[in-house]
Amino acid sequence: MKLELKGYKLKKTAIYFQKKPIFFLFNVTNLNSKHWLKTEQAFFHYNLKYYKVYNTLSKVFLNQSIFLQFMPIINGNLCFLSFKNDKKNTVNIQEIIKVDPSMAFLGLKLNNRIYAPTQLKTLSTLNYKDNIQILNKSLKKLLKLPYYNLNK
Repeated sequence: MKLELKGYKLKKTAIYFQKKPIFFLFNVTNLNSKHWLKTEQAFFHYNLKYYKVYNTLSKVFLNQSIFLQFMPIINGNLCFLSFKNDKKNTVNIQEIIKVDPSMAFLGLKLNNRIYAPTQLKTLSTLNYKDNIQILNKSLKKLLKLPYYNLNK
C-alpha cells in the first residue's frame, strides 16, 4: 500500500469538513514563530484547536466540493478553528473572529453552510435557544411599534 502525503492531507481535509459541524475559516499569512506561538496561546485560551491547510491543497479540495463558489476568496494558507469540546462553547463569536489581527476571518461553517463575516456581525452566540429568544424579543418589540405610533 502506497501512502501519498498529498492524497492523505486531501482526505483528512475532506473528513474535517464532514465530521466537524462547526468551525471558523481564517486566512493565515506567513507568521514568524514568535507570533504564531502567541496565536496558539490565544487558541488555547479560547479552548480552540486548529488545522492548517496549504494554499494548493485547499484549492484542489474546494474544486472537488460543493463550496466551489468560495474559492476566489482563498489566496493563502487556510486555518480551520474548532472547539475542543463541542458541547461547551459559550465563547463570544466576535472574540473568536478577532482572535488575531494578522489572521483574516473568511467565514463560519455551520450545518454545511458557510456564513460570511457580514452575516455574523450582530451574532453574539451560537446557542440556538439564545438566538431564538433574541429573535422572539425583537419580534415582540417590532409588533408593538405601530401601536406606540398610533397612540401619539
